[in-house]
Amino acid sequence: MPIPASPELPIRVSPQAEVLPANTLRFYLRFPRPAEAHFDRDHLWLLDGEEQVVRDPFLVLPYELWSVDGRRLTVLMEPGRIKRGLGADPSHEPALVVGRTYSLVVTALGQTARHTFHVGDPVLEAVDETHWRLVPPAAGSLDPLVVHFDRVMDAALCEDEIGVLAPSGEVVGTRVSLAPGGTAARLMPSHPWRAGKHRLVASERLEDVCGNRLGEALDHDLGAGGPPRAGLIDFTPRGLSG
Repeated sequence: MPIPASPELPIRVSPQAEVLPANTLRFYLRFPRPAEAHFDRDHLWLLDGEEQVVRDPFLVLPYELWSVDGRRLTVLMEPGRIKRGLGADPSHEPALVVGRTYSLVVTALGQTARHTFHVGDPVLEAVDETHWRLVPPAAGSLDPLVVHFDRVMDAALCEDEIGVLAPSGEVVGTRVSLAPGGTAARLMPSHPWRAGKHRLVASERLEDVCGNRLGEALDHDLGAGGPPRAGLIDFTPRGLSG
């Protein structure tokens, strides 16, 4: 008896939040299999609420930004249509207008993926970990550490740039996943949590969806602020009866 083939996973667009800031910097296209040889930039569109194509919203590079496995493509928005004060040239008009609705649409591998979102106010402040809220797991459990952010974060960078140190200082093996809305992350441990004070560590490369980092806003006045920095938050797994 022939075994039916499993249906191919769909293309996914990230961030998946229903509301995105007007200065969102990048999108990710995640394909079910290597797609570099099958992707055509002419089959990627940003549509407005009237289903009209937004003209030149993306940064065009001499090469595409593919992950090593060829399954994730990074799509950058045109910086001239994000940063403030660049003049009245039409090419500097915002691609994403506050209060309007847009859809990112891509066709590849015989699939079409679409993510529709509403545009909110731009986020112009640096990331600040003191605004995050942690929900500690129970000691001895495999429950996730949950981190609630104050903004939509970059999913790929959260996966790579957030980790945990054990009370001994060694790195805790965790798998990080961002919730669809982009404002919460779950860190699943590879082994049960130990008792004692742990430390959540976010590297200086961590960004929100607007390119803001810890201690540094992407669109800042020259001379204001300092370089990006790492972030540290202490937490203690609660007792199993807690």
